[in-house]
Amino acid sequence: MATDEGLRYELSAVVGSLPVLETLASAHPDARVVPLAVPGLGLLPVTATLAAGITPASLCVLGTGPLPGGTPDAAHHRRTWLTGPESGFDVLTPGLAALLEAGSVRAPLAWIEAEYLGQDGRQAAAVWSSGMLVCGPLLLGPREEFVSARAPISIALRTLGVVAAGRRDEFVVAGLGTHRRTADWCAAGRGTAFPGGRGAPGDPGGAR
Repeated sequence: MATDEGLRYELSAVVGSLPVLETLASAHPDARVVPLAVPGLGLLPVTATLAAGITPASLCVLGTGPLPGGTPDAAHHRRTWLTGPESGFDVLTPGLAALLEAGSVRAPLAWIEAEYLGQDGRQAAAVWSSGMLVCGPLLLGPREEFVSARAPISIALRTLGVVAAGRRDEFVVAGLGTHRRTADWCAAGRGTAFPGGRGAPGDPGGAR
């Protein structure tokens, strides 16, 4: 990509209901939750450093029983596939995928990644529900046509119940253009932390 002249947008995060995200945030002391523009929906920004600090052992914070995803070997294969070079995800790790899978037993969770410089970039998304992957991984690469309704993040947000309004697609309705960097979302969530861990783009050339 070319030099960043204020046109860069990048985000890696979990999106879901605030109560579930608050529980997930207890898996790492630096995790914070930021409420989104849709009532009851929040975002947990995840940097590569934070993702690396979340291991399968972090599932202990959820206190869940056996998941419906099959044997441990099947779960390991699934997480490896989701985090491999063909997945489209750069930040998602096996430990984080395991946490999302377990957390989705309570309510659906989406993992989203995006990186743009102007209209040049890529985005990817996946959604878990009831302990299983139900959507994705979806990938829109840099050489593919951007159509808002078919964009991975828009599809993931629709799966969570976000509804587009007129020319405002799901990305804009949720307020994901409020900040242009994952680190900025982390800073915005600093004031939401509490014991236990609580904490535009309508087109890729806009806020995305």
